[in-house]
Amino acid sequence: MSGRSSPAVNPRTRPARNADGTDSDRERPATAVRRPRPKAPRTVADQTRNGRGKTENEASAHTCVAAGQVDEPRREVVAVSSGSAVNDRVVATLDALTRRPPELPWGVRELAEDLGLSRSTVHRTLHALAERDLATQTANATYVCGPRLRVLADRLHRSHLLLGQARPLAEELARACDATILLSLYDPVRTGGFVTLSAIPDGPVRYRLDPGAAIPLHAGAAGRAMLAALGPDVLARLDLVAHTPDTVTDVAELERLLHRAREDGVTISVGQHVALAAGVAAPFHAAGLLGAVSATRPRHETRHADLERFAPLVRETALRIGNLTAPAPRPAPEHGRAAPTSPIPTEDGGSATARTERLISALTASAPLPLGGRALARVLRGNPATATRLLDTALATGLATTHEQHAVAGPLLLRWAAALGPLHSIAPIVFPALRDLARQTGETIGLTEYDPATRTARMTAVVPGSKPIHYDLPTGSDVPLAAGAAGKAILAFLPDDTLPDLPLVAYTERTPLHRTAIEKDLAQVRDHGWAVGDGERIPDGYGIAVPYFAQDTVAGSLTATIPRHRADEIDVDAVRTRLSAAALSITRLLSV
Repeated sequence: MSGRSSPAVNPRTRPARNADGTDSDRERPATAVRRPRPKAPRTVADQTRNGRGKTENEASAHTCVAAGQVDEPRREVVAVSSGSAVNDRVVATLDALTRRPPELPWGVRELAEDLGLSRSTVHRTLHALAERDLATQTANATYVCGPRLRVLADRLHRSHLLLGQARPLAEELARACDATILLSLYDPVRTGGFVTLSAIPDGPVRYRLDPGAAIPLHAGAAGRAMLAALGPDVLARLDLVAHTPDTVTDVAELERLLHRAREDGVTISVGQHVALAAGVAAPFHAAGLLGAVSATRPRHETRHADLERFAPLVRETALRIGNLTAPAPRPAPEHGRAAPTSPIPTEDGGSATARTERLISALTASAPLPLGGRALARVLRGNPATATRLLDTALATGLATTHEQHAVAGPLLLRWAAALGPLHSIAPIVFPALRDLARQTGETIGLTEYDPATRTARMTAVVPGSKPIHYDLPTGSDVPLAAGAAGKAILAFLPDDTLPDLPLVAYTERTPLHRTAIEKDLAQVRDHGWAVGDGERIPDGYGIAVPYFAQDTVAGSLTATIPRHRADEIDVDAVRTRLSAAALSITRLLSV
């Protein structure tokens, strides 16, 4: 079901109703008392234009809970130096890229108008971002979010408890309530909320808001649950827009509803944000952030009694989310590096774009960041003053927040990750490299991805060769680890106890079936950094494969597959060199 709201009308034209159609005594829309309210910046671009932000203490103020509320100090103007102005532009440009889907790329002129900057400045910023794969230039000279930002967002999905560990809890609640479950977070810089993740049960008609979507604080269960946990000054700053005929826009009535929500521990809303939706929400505090978990169903099939029944389940889930702790880092396997491909060159402090990338990389890790000094400078590879200015930008924009005397991922970074989503396969972001390899070599190029959870490998992308006679490979096929170049290039860098547990299957008469011989072959792969398969898995195929890595752990391989009758005609060294260069690029892309 769409998350669009109906046109706003005067709330007095119709009474509020419960989900079952009866008059409500909890939500009584009334005429708004209009008074001037300062508007918070809606995007990082707004903040860049007006020079407004939050100090380090203010950025973390929403994490301090007293008497069930979070007090938020007044907004302050952040002094912007020449160094931090560059940081602001980088963050604002990244924010704009994540706000647009790939099918709606930004033109330089359009983006410059959106950011309130000159075209030359925006062009330089986009060029710097593209050099680090944080942005991608399309064939039409427009720009979209780059593969590196997708990788960092995926890492946050894996490391952050509100994106990873909280999902099973949301899915469990969705089954219990047969309702759409949203996890939403409060953004103190923009004085609003946004959807972090959603769990939607099967059904013909469902409520839906996509991750990354903005939600108002004064309308809807999730927004009002967070507003109830905030101080009264936040309500005074809100622009009380009527999203539906039932939206409460009267300050006194909102204060009454918020008081009731604090007493009950939950907020019930019927048609307040989306006219045809009814939901219940409860707030939580986790990882230095304020959020809410909500259960929402179509209004026409939901009674008020249903929402009352969901309330304790929602409260319990909010409590469980608030008690989540970050997972411990996983130990690296015994074999995690190959000299020919895996080393990532070190670099100095570099540009503002490079430092911003390193800051985002550090924030997507499970370990918290120091708040300043030489420890922060070492992480960002800059001097302490430069590192502090960058962290100030991160805290002012919401890219980071403070939690337990450290810097951690903030609401802006979580909104980016929510909007971009997790990577279920790297095939979409590395496909251009595969296409280039196929064009350069003329041979069929395959991407194999390894799943450590299942200890299996699968070929997830294939680009056919351009030569008149080339080998065709099926996409989505399982790749045996002990037979063929693609599998052996991976197996050579897995822990030593992997091979003894593998079943050895004779795919062809050339398939190796003796573990001693396979171990010897794997040792050569580790020494050389590449593998060869001559008819071991495919009778008429000859393969050359090079592994790629992520965080010093083997993650898959790139393979050039050639018909065996042409194997003697190819320049093996040239093909291997191109595969190795592409594998190194993928390793750099995936490693943070």
